[in-house]
Amino acid sequence: MGVGENAIADREIYLTRMQRSILDKMFFIDKVFEPFDTVLDFGCANGELIKALMRMCPEYSYAGYDIDPEMIAAAEKNVPQVPFWYDWDSISVRPESTLINISSTIHEVYSYGTDEDVRVFLDRVFGSGFKYISVRDMAFEERLERPVDEDMLGAVRRSGYTSQLADFEQVWGRITTQKQLVHFLLKYKYTQNWEREVRENYFPVSDEQLVGMVPQDYSIVYCERFTLPFTAWQIRRDFGFELKDRTHIKLILEKRGS
Repeated sequence: MGVGENAIADREIYLTRMQRSILDKMFFIDKVFEPFDTVLDFGCANGELIKALMRMCPEYSYAGYDIDPEMIAAAEKNVPQVPFWYDWDSISVRPESTLINISSTIHEVYSYGTDEDVRVFLDRVFGSGFKYISVRDMAFEERLERPVDEDMLGAVRRSGYTSQLADFEQVWGRITTQKQLVHFLLKYKYTQNWEREVRENYFPVSDEQLVGMVPQDYSIVYCERFTLPFTAWQIRRDFGFELKDRTHIKLILEKRGS
């Protein structure tokens, strides 16, 4: 999977948005207890998460991977003491003593990759023998496939975000399910990179499907389904209702027998 036409129009805004969730992306660091020595950040962007982790946990070694050479160049400048790669086959870490962190990456692979890209991605993550796999991403609960809450949808249609709603429905179809509505509510604020965001599939898999992908040689040692507090606050402020549907999942997988 390349960058090409899926390039981010405004990288600074994109990176600023990512940095705001850094604390949440560190969730795994106090939830794994068997010894490991390296954290590999998959989809590391400009290395800000690694930079923050190094301050908090200097006892680990860190490495980063991203398919975008420009992001890797920014990461090397930002955290020059850490190795970064955009070629997967060049990565030189020992999987059996490494935690691979995959945050907000799975939905992008499904959004912009081919079926073969998805297969390669899953094989790299699950088939490389990493001691721990940490996942944090958007994933819908299958119960969201129910009919849309008409009161919520009415509040959205009466709001000041009708332009974004029209664009969304042009891409994804008229909103008739709660899943479609929640999908819109997760992206309506990202107007700076809107042409990319409105087309990106935030919900390519359900959390049930994601859990079902875990191979038998891994055990799930942590699982949390949640909605970001800031997102819930924005929705309450802009539309006047409380979003109680959960939109994200965190998983920690441990290699059996390691």
